[in-house]
Amino acid sequence: MNNINVLVTGSGSLYGVAVIKSLLKSALKLKLVATDTDPRTLGLHFAHRGYIVPPAFQEGLYYEKILDIIRGEKINAVFVASSHELAFFSGHKEEIEAATGAWVFVNPPGVMNICCDKWLTIKFLKENNFNFPGTIRYPEDRALLEKFIREAGFPVIIKPRRGAGSEDLYKAASPQELLSLVKGREGFVLQQYLPEADGEYTTGICAGADGRVLSAVTLKRILRDGMTMSAEADDYEHLTDYCRQVAGVLKPYGPCNFQFRLLEGRPYIFEINPRFSSSTGMRCLLGINEAEILLRAEILGEAVSPRKAVKGSIIRQYKDYIVPTGRIRQLEKESFCVNRPG
Repeated sequence: MNNINVLVTGSGSLYGVAVIKSLLKSALKLKLVATDTDPRTLGLHFAHRGYIVPPAFQEGLYYEKILDIIRGEKINAVFVASSHELAFFSGHKEEIEAATGAWVFVNPPGVMNICCDKWLTIKFLKENNFNFPGTIRYPEDRALLEKFIREAGFPVIIKPRRGAGSEDLYKAASPQELLSLVKGREGFVLQQYLPEADGEYTTGICAGADGRVLSAVTLKRILRDGMTMSAEADDYEHLTDYCRQVAGVLKPYGPCNFQFRLLEGRPYIFEINPRFSSSTGMRCLLGINEAEILLRAEILGEAVSPRKAVKGSIIRQYKDYIVPTGRIRQLEKESFCVNRPG
């Protein structure tokens, strides 16, 4: 294959931009096509071509527009870079692939179901004998609350079963505060607090269609508002191997990220994100270009050998970009722009 045409959806997200920038660094001959709902998102201006699309919840309109773009641009591979689009592509993956011949890099519904519900994540870990923090549902397990507090102690983490980042996440320091925070709420989990002393870690794994792990790297991360703002790559191979074991049972396809802390020196996973993450660009800088690895393994059929990340620290700093106003106006008017030959 002389040229690979790649579609990155939800390209304005932090990890959408990271995927595009990673692919622009690739030695492969690529044409990058980006989609988003807003003309003022960077991914649309970094890619070779940009398209405005309806939001994914307008499923019929979104489906037709995506099919038109895939066919019109002769897309070979689709990367999903918006959490709002994951369910759509997971549910329509086989249909889109059959209709267009493009590969859609998204996790299957079974994996999505486990990972997008924090209670089901804990159930999966428990049933497969992996470490997990003590967790109960609220309000369904209200009768177990006293026993849970007795065993977990304080503080207690309160978070929605479904959600991302630090939205609606709380830390209760006492029984009174806990009851105040959960009063009137539904669809939450209460979770044992894992100590911060040894830091927090993220392991990024990319897996091929056969479940084989193509790349895996662990970073120790420093968070702000649920986002990785700096990270360190070091000798964390034992932690990476642990997450490889979990992935071997979960069998994700494409990108997957495991978030965990250490308790008595052992990793306790508390969240699995079935997508590219905010640290995708960091891993690329350290020598692990996940998007390129997936293209080489799945599209080109190359034998991809495991790569070790460069040791070092990454500091994230936001950067301002200037784009032609005319290009934004064109996207607003025509829902399409060409940024450069591809």
